[in-house]
Amino acid sequence: MSTAAPASQLERYLKVALENGATEIRLSGGVAPMLEIAGQLRQVKARPILAEEVAAMAEAVMPPQADPAKFFFTVGGGRYVGKLIDNAGAKVLVLRPSAEPEPEPQNFLADAPLELDVQKDEKEVALPPDASGQQQIIRPKVAEGTIQIDKLLTAAVKSGVSDIHITMGLPPVFRVDGHMRPQATKVLTADDTNGLMKAITPERCQAELAEKGGSDFGFAFGDMARFRVSVFKQRGSVAMVLRQIPNKMLTPEQLGVPDVCKQMVTRPRGLFLVTGPTGSGKSTTLASLIDFINKNYDHHIITIEDPIEFYHYSQKSTVNQREIGNDVPSFSEALRRALRQDPDVILVGELRDLETIEAAISAAETGHVVFGTLHTSSAQGTVNRIIDAFPTNQQEQVRTQLSTAIIGVVSQALLPKIGGGRCAAYEILRVTPAIGNLIRENKTFRINSAIQTGAKLGMQLLDDHLFRLWQEKKVREEDVLAKAQSVDDLAKRIANAKHGIYEDASAGKEDH
Repeated sequence: MSTAAPASQLERYLKVALENGATEIRLSGGVAPMLEIAGQLRQVKARPILAEEVAAMAEAVMPPQADPAKFFFTVGGGRYVGKLIDNAGAKVLVLRPSAEPEPEPQNFLADAPLELDVQKDEKEVALPPDASGQQQIIRPKVAEGTIQIDKLLTAAVKSGVSDIHITMGLPPVFRVDGHMRPQATKVLTADDTNGLMKAITPERCQAELAEKGGSDFGFAFGDMARFRVSVFKQRGSVAMVLRQIPNKMLTPEQLGVPDVCKQMVTRPRGLFLVTGPTGSGKSTTLASLIDFINKNYDHHIITIEDPIEFYHYSQKSTVNQREIGNDVPSFSEALRRALRQDPDVILVGELRDLETIEAAISAAETGHVVFGTLHTSSAQGTVNRIIDAFPTNQQEQVRTQLSTAIIGVVSQALLPKIGGGRCAAYEILRVTPAIGNLIRENKTFRINSAIQTGAKLGMQLLDDHLFRLWQEKKVREEDVLAKAQSVDDLAKRIANAKHGIYEDASAGKEDH
């Protein structure tokens, strides 16, 4: 298969089409690109394209949830309309230059307004004035909200929404491709938010909300999707954030997870960490890697989550999923118990306290693969965060343990793609004996340079991947800089690239 990135490969083909005045280009597996010139199809003098390359190019430009029969995208400053045809099982990608404006995303809420009012058959009852002369009104009891929440969730699933925000004094707000979009419905009252909460929240979580001011849980919305819910109190009223978890499990390849991650997670033992800020796709990455193991290896997989997000059904592996608060009281308790349950792989939803981190390192040392997440933004920062969680007098011992226990760290960021949808940028640290020595000798400040020199082993810095995503015209410059570790350095590198100056031959060639 070609070593060129799919977007760059496609851009070359489109450039050839433009130079030859073609009105259409067809890409299908097993044949060279075909151009439609003056109403006739002509074959480009080039090697045949592989079916996998056609699929990769389609995935690179087709926005998520787009209709394969007609979608819009921008490459190399030009706008195109495309369609992906299934010809007896073979994919054919057909592209045409387009002056047609891209349609606005359909607002499903306009088709099905979210009426969150009380039941129509209930009336307000007026009472005689009170002692102060004010007219008293008895409000009807709040509607249970079952129909309304169904409409809200259906609209979110159809619109590809990642999060739904429910807060008193605002309409429902959807997060789409990283941006907050208030919906064109009525402003929610305290009774509305309380009714919506009661429609989906289990009784034990309602009790926890009343007692502690917040609770987390997950639930399935029919066959359409699952949601992870955080319900909490703010200004004395109930608020909720619902994170959509798609029912369809994406593969590591579909997510763009580097192949080296699959090599690391199939090691016989060790600690594998996926890190990044909230909403960066850590859970999705971990779920895809667990699914990969589940399909290909005869392991016993135990997941410990708060709450359970993706459901894994036993395939080649046997999978048991434990929920904090429902199946077991805490992460550390679940980890201790897990060691007696003959696991091969243990997924810890979050390494949130010292006790859990200690238990995870011990499990990794005793012959298990342990997956975990942290809210750190770099591989180097992740190692430091784990060590700093321990008291000073234990840190030297922890460095020694970590240097042998840790397999690798993946730090990721999620960016909006040009043309819609989102894509991830990854920093990959693969712990070699040399990097293990840096951890043991408290020289973690050298990890970034070790990642740069370890490119042949699949390692990469986040800023390098961000630069490539910008170079391939998948994401905008401002979005790349917003996620950069070193903003000034990356901005300078982008500015140089615009003038045809590259740091090395692998980054690109000067344009003349």
